[in-house]
Amino acid sequence: MSKRVMLILLCVLAMLAAACGGGRDDADGDNINTGNSTADTTAETTGDTTGDTTGDTTPTTEDTGGGLDCDAETPEATEIGVSADTITVVVMADVDSPLAPGLFEGSKLGVEAWGDHVNAEGGLACRQVEVVFADTKLDPNETVNGFLRGCDEALALVGTTVLFSFNVTDMENCTDMAGNAIGIPDIGYISTEPGHQCSPNAFNVSRPGSSCPWTPNAGEDRELVGQIGPVQHLLDEGNGPFNGLFLIPGDLPSTVWSSAGLINAHQEIGVTWADQFGVGGTMAQAEFGRFVQAISDGGLNYVYNGSNDATMIKMLAEASAQGLDLDSVTWMCSLSCYTDAFRQASEAEGVYLWFQFLPFNETDQNEELADFMNAINDPFPQAWAAGAWADGVLFERVVNSIVERDGVNGLTRQAVLDELNTIDDFDVNEWWTPMDLTTPVATSDCFVLMQVQNEEFVRVHPAEPGELACTDAVLTTSDPSTITPS
Repeated sequence: MSKRVMLILLCVLAMLAAACGGGRDDADGDNINTGNSTADTTAETTGDTTGDTTGDTTPTTEDTGGGLDCDAETPEATEIGVSADTITVVVMADVDSPLAPGLFEGSKLGVEAWGDHVNAEGGLACRQVEVVFADTKLDPNETVNGFLRGCDEALALVGTTVLFSFNVTDMENCTDMAGNAIGIPDIGYISTEPGHQCSPNAFNVSRPGSSCPWTPNAGEDRELVGQIGPVQHLLDEGNGPFNGLFLIPGDLPSTVWSSAGLINAHQEIGVTWADQFGVGGTMAQAEFGRFVQAISDGGLNYVYNGSNDATMIKMLAEASAQGLDLDSVTWMCSLSCYTDAFRQASEAEGVYLWFQFLPFNETDQNEELADFMNAINDPFPQAWAAGAWADGVLFERVVNSIVERDGVNGLTRQAVLDELNTIDDFDVNEWWTPMDLTTPVATSDCFVLMQVQNEEFVRVHPAEPGELACTDAVLTTSDPSTITPS
């Protein structure tokens, strides 16, 4: 690996590690859980598109096949990763690296917890679920090896969370048990590399919000959608008009490009961007001084942080050190600030943040959330764990739909891919905003807006626990590769 790539990697890792917390060590990098599986639920979060609160606070589930008569049809080996008594999935995540120990361990733990929960609930397709962990170790070569391992051993990849997924050829072209070069289904959480985002085999729970195909630095426009609901609510409440800064995660081109949808969407509802600054994981607090100066010189009143919690803390700390009146600025962050460390930081008081699922403390409002928190056994888990659990629930839904239609011996990779391509309403059993997997040009229409108050995350909108507010995302067109952060 070149020195330049290594430097970029170190910056990205510092940024992500601060946002996601640490983890526990895995002795051999190969953790396997076996057992039976859970019942899936397909209840749908409902609501209008006006920003009003939506949803029902009563936890609901649907039967998903846990009560199958497994004597009626004898399970057989039908596909790679599907034997007569097990269904194998591979979770790929960057974990065991001296550069950032435990970086995406939350994804590993989330899929393992989902597998344990599924197995305790009675089984998928009259079989046990076996979770195999492939540690990609922050190494592009190990990422390819992870794809190959999935191809060799699993029905699907579930919970994929890797940084450098530059080469997805093997994921797309490996053969199934019948010898068809269809690749392996990849049910992941987040991807930023355009090639991975646009792969026909990739189905990320956090939707890309960008059209495909798209080639960076080729002068091509891309359709982009951005969530406006949280900012629109603050504007409606009289906090604007906003004239401010957007802090872009600038360590990799793909992270810069990923900010384009939000930047454009906020402009469409009247936000004026005085500047867009690139921020990096290794930046010292003093380096934020020029951003604070821009706020003072321009009389700015809004800062949106597209990076992580550590970035926001440094920005606020430097602003305070320079004597800026923090209350004169509306500070906004997204899911990356939903961490225990940020909640407890004195600098975070008053900061707004939004994300696309019900908060961790609302287990009495949603059964899926309660199951997750009980299984993960962490009072404030990494967001990666929640996303990986959602991936598992999506896999459940797919398997149960196939079994309902074709029986317990209808499981193949092609069937999984075909079913994934039909799902346009997946909401993790009313825990998350509904997701449309049929198009990459989709994002989170529903959200909850929180604010840090006295070291707690407090609901701002919608006010009622168990509810998400829904506002249509804004569609724009531009070339993300033309973004040049200051």
